Amino acid sequence: MTVTPDRWSIEPVSRYDSGHEKGTEIISVQQSTLRAVLSNFETGEVDLLDVSQPQHLQRKARFALDLCKGEELTSVAFHPSLDLFAAVIDAGNKPGRLEIRSASTGLLIDRVIVGFGPDAVVFSTDGGLAMIANEGEDFLFEPSTKQFFTPEGSISIVRLNKSGHIIRHKNLELANMTFHEGFVVTQGGRFMEREIDWNGDGLISKKMDFDGNGVIEKKKVILGHFEGHDIFGTETDGERKILIPIKTHSPALLEPEYIAISPDASKAYVTLQEDDAVAVVDLINEQVISYYGLGAARHKADARYEGWVKFDQSMTGLREPDGITTVANGRYFVTADEGDTDIDSSVASDGQAISGGRTVSVFDAATGTLLGDTGNQLDEIAFANKVYPERRSGKKGSEPEMLVAFDLDGIPFVAVGMERAGAVELISMADPFHPKVIALGKIAGDEDKSPEGIAHFVVDGEHYLLTANEMNGTVECFKIIRKNAATSIQ
Repeated sequence: MTVTPDRWSIEPVSRYDSGHEKGTEIISVQQSTLRAVLSNFETGEVDLLDVSQPQHLQRKARFALDLCKGEELTSVAFHPSLDLFAAVIDAGNKPGRLEIRSASTGLLIDRVIVGFGPDAVVFSTDGGLAMIANEGEDFLFEPSTKQFFTPEGSISIVRLNKSGHIIRHKNLELANMTFHEGFVVTQGGRFMEREIDWNGDGLISKKMDFDGNGVIEKKKVILGHFEGHDIFGTETDGERKILIPIKTHSPALLEPEYIAISPDASKAYVTLQEDDAVAVVDLINEQVISYYGLGAARHKADARYEGWVKFDQSMTGLREPDGITTVANGRYFVTADEGDTDIDSSVASDGQAISGGRTVSVFDAATGTLLGDTGNQLDEIAFANKVYPERRSGKKGSEPEMLVAFDLDGIPFVAVGMERAGAVELISMADPFHPKVIALGKIAGDEDKSPEGIAHFVVDGEHYLLTANEMNGTVECFKIIRKNAATSIQ
């Protein structure tokens, strides 16, 4: 008798429209009540959704968080058991805050000041712990000295009691990793792009005559300095894309992005995207105990936008992950290797590592050792399903953004949102040395979608996924469907 493995597909079953053109960024599900919270960074609102009937997602409430001018709602998380959700607010050039709110009424229950630029919040499985990644990515400019400044990133640990009130909290600082083994320091031409109000008028100008010669040209102009290095602006990009060179891994350039807490809440793994690294946090002693440099992914790719797609060009890409999760009861952590820096084409040379692995990668959580990655499967399957963004071939491909882990029939899987392809892909982790992409689900519509947040839930034994699509203001609901195994008797 020969039995072929089960095949899986991802089928869209419904869509929730927030009524806003964009902004639906992070979604989090409480499995026990089949409710979800959805953040909108444009409006500063949180929508409470009923997902118990996946074919008909319904909004039960909308909560305005009454943010002050200059503040932004950046992330939400549903408490695993209590009628509460967490929200983090970026307060610009002041420390941000965590708010604990009622999921039924939206009323504020508790709050605490955290680090600068909080960008993600997650709960431990038991709900006794919340962690916040404080990215600290905002830059300020002092014209009199021509110096740029930025707050240091940090990681917040917040302990909660059984009613969800805050008992205590601690902000963990990050160490200088400039000479840390495994960290990549690029001597020529790797930059972070940042929006910076360079001329102090309170606006972010899309174009700017930086050198004052009366002509806006596509050229780089030195605007000032940061940690002894020149900062550049391109006049045709204005203040939207001021280029910060990554010459060191000083604390000011370590920007925590997202967090995975181990199932037993003993450790956490925090992506430092622009630094191509993960910080390991000991949650028992509340300290950062290690940093894992993640290295580069090497595989064949369609690495140039030239009118056709051929996955036959050698590519080396710094992983620079955004999302992170754990699988196999915390034995491995898995990263979505989006990329978030840019290479200066005027100094880049053949063979230089570009930004983004275009992969999902699996690492041994105890040692940080790379076990395997998806190679170019993500882009190839996007292309086979007619959603590969060819114009992004030279820039980061389909861009795996955030991911979520779960088991199907006892086998670990992850689902990853593909920001530029407008899709979600399902990956088997049955063999962590060879993660295999096995299905793709398309987000409906022709407009830009940009799935950011992703969540998984189960109804009556059936598995579903939600993607929060920030560029069109929607949430797409998918069902994971098993296609019957084929059996033959010989």
